[in-house]
Amino acid sequence: MDTPVYVNSGFAERAPRPALTFPAILTDPLVRLVMKADGVDPAELEQSLADIAATLSPQPERDAARCPAFC
Repeated sequence: MDTPVYVNSGFAERAPRPALTFPAILTDPLVRLVMKADGVDPAELEQSLADIAATLSPQPERDAARCPAFC
């Protein structure tokens, strides 16, 4: 679950952003507030995501040179 969900796309007009992983997203205070408002149990969601991740095959690292837009 520590695979980046989003990485900077490389467009010059965008400010560089760090890669986001599910653990980073799920511990964000704003995300936690929305989850609370929606009645989402953080532990249950994390377990569900871990269960799903365990069923997926590992993916090779993406090469930014071959996929410059939204990889």
